Amino acid sequence: MNQIFTGIIFCCILYLCGSIPFSYIIPKKKKGIDIRDYGSGNIGATNVIRSLGKKIGIICLVLDASKVFLPLIIIKYLILKDMTLNEHQILLSLAAIAGVLGHDYSIFMKFKGGKGVSSSMGVFFAINLISGSIFLGLGIFLAFKTKIMSVTSFTVLTVSTVLIYFLTGSWIYFFLYLFLSLFSLFRHRKNLIRLIKGEEKKFM
Repeated sequence: MNQIFTGIIFCCILYLCGSIPFSYIIPKKKKGIDIRDYGSGNIGATNVIRSLGKKIGIICLVLDASKVFLPLIIIKYLILKDMTLNEHQILLSLAAIAGVLGHDYSIFMKFKGGKGVSSSMGVFFAINLISGSIFLGLGIFLAFKTKIMSVTSFTVLTVSTVLIYFLTGSWIYFFLYLFLSLFSLFRHRKNLIRLIKGEEKKFM
């Protein structure tokens, strides 16, 4: 019962943290614009990069990742350290999912938001530093190589999901990464259709 209550509290905290719409707040503060009126209308770092440039977009990317990463790190090392391994991994995974859902369906933006890539990166860094580093490094390489963010996102999510089991030996984390990857793919379904048609735009 205590674990269930703890899990609910963690999920609520992560959802609220994930809901902070930095990709809306930063353009509003820096440029006085509503990012929803530009580009794809998406409240995410990719749309900020495409609409306002790399500098502001990268700030949004880092903040959108950090809003999930930091609370997960606190939970992981300060709160869950005395639980069994399975309890630790399950509760951390549920909190991570809640954080990404907050980013994608922000309570502060009438349940609209991003597509879960930057927030998933924050999760990956919190769960396993190597998987997060590979996600970021490969993402930077592919972003400059392809200049198509959806291709970059699909690739790094898939690679991270395949690698996490070999890095941790945990099926719990594997299914966490798989869920986040498939959910992000669902959020990118329009991009996927444009890719198939050869109509997907480059982001820089």
